[in-house]
Parts: sequence; structure tokens; C-alpha cells
Amino acid sequence: MPETAPDLSGPTRLLADGVPIDVTVGHAAPHFLDFDGDGLRDLLVGEYGTGQFPKERLPEDLHAEGSSYSEGKLRIYRNMGTKTAPLFKDFEYLRAGKEHASIPTT
Repeated sequence: MPETAPDLSGPTRLLADGVPIDVTVGHAAPHFLDFDGDGLRDLLVGEYGTGQFPKERLPEDLHAEGSSYSEGKLRIYRNMGTKTAPLFKDFEYLRAGKEHASIPTT
């Protein structure tokens, strides 16, 4: 007999500092990963659409008038709890040097 998939539980609302996490705009897909190497899985959430992507950072062939790329950013919620009871407070954006790292999205 083929193996069946385990039963999945219902959706869970993720909270940060006791408030439901809500990205600026876009379709967020959360991912859990030990981002900072402390042994606890942190929450990574992508978001996009908070403003126009800086034209000067796009490849030259995309500088044409009418190109409409939004800025995609990555939120990092560090786990301040435990492995079995994660606790998220506030987020920070992934940085590239002193600036927020971002990618163009459509």
C-alpha cells in the first residue's frame, strides 16, 4: 500500500510582538531558517511593491521609459524564543552594506 501524506494542521497566524505579521504589499511566502547561526529558526518574509525600483540599478536595457519594476525586499524576524516556542519581535530588512538589499520585481 502506498504511503500517505501526514495530516496537516490548519493555518497559523504568525505574530511579531503580539501583532499579526502583515507585509506592505504583495504575496508573502514565509520561510524558516537559522539565519544568524544561533540554533533557532528565524522567520524570513519577502515583500514587494513598496515603491519603484531605482532605475539606475536596473540593467541598461531595462531603463526604457515605462519599465515598471517594484522593489522586492526581505524581512528578517529573529527568533527570540526557543526551538519549540518561537517568539518574534520586530523585523529588519536584509542589508547589502549600509543599504537595504533589494531586487526588481514585476
